[in-house]
Amino acid sequence: MTEQAQQIYHSFLVRCWLVLPTMNGERPLWRFELCEVVGEAEKHAFSDLEKLQEFVLLKLAALAAGRSAESENEEPQKGVVL
Repeated sequence: MTEQAQQIYHSFLVRCWLVLPTMNGERPLWRFELCEVVGEAEKHAFSDLEKLQEFVLLKLAALAAGRSAESENEEPQKGVVL
């Protein structure tokens, strides 16, 4: 199987917005929402960028692990690779 045939694609839409302080002395805070574009379009909310990053890294690792397990049981595909 070619390297291109083994590629895995997954799409996310990330929304970011700034929550302005309501009291003096508070800092503005960024908030994040990640929407998976496939399937049921699950939404996930995050209070900081590090949590969003951690989620994406774990999700991509799980997708890669799942795809690797599937490919061990598949016959090689023939035909045009897009």
